Amino acid sequence: MDAKQKPARRPPPPPVETFSQPSGDLDALPPRVAEMRERILVATRSGDIERLRPAIEWNETLPLFARGDDRPRSFATVIDFLKRYSFDGHGREILALLQAAFESDYVKSKRGSTVSYIWPHFAAVQKPDPTADERLAMYRCVRFANLALTNDIGLPLIQRAGIGEDGTWHYFLAG
Repeated sequence: MDAKQKPARRPPPPPVETFSQPSGDLDALPPRVAEMRERILVATRSGDIERLRPAIEWNETLPLFARGDDRPRSFATVIDFLKRYSFDGHGREILALLQAAFESDYVKSKRGSTVSYIWPHFAAVQKPDPTADERLAMYRCVRFANLALTNDIGLPLIQRAGIGEDGTWHYFLAG
């Protein structure tokens, strides 16, 4: 190596993500996280996908609902996307999935200084051999279109939702 050349610096490894134990303690949630969760649940219980719009628009940025080119890219198109994405064509499947997810326990995720809350807990922390009751709860959080698909450990592709510590709804995705 030339005396003038410095060895190439490698970027530091990404922070490791850690998870809390699953919790159903809603009083332990930061107030803005609890408020966003409640906004979403009020919409899900209405049965009208349009009632989800205020929760979505409460964010400065659009939550991620899908990956790829067909994902919604604006607040104006998101409800129509969710209707098309829903098996029934009206958004009721999405509302049912959101309700099942947010009525489940959650985990607190930490990655470096970033903190978020993930519902349902079993989407983030998966056991290879869930009980029959746990498996049933998982299937309540799976899109009809994904029923035949599994992840790398053979579990269903569960819809998961993430809300940041500041109350920002970041995503609702299968994975």
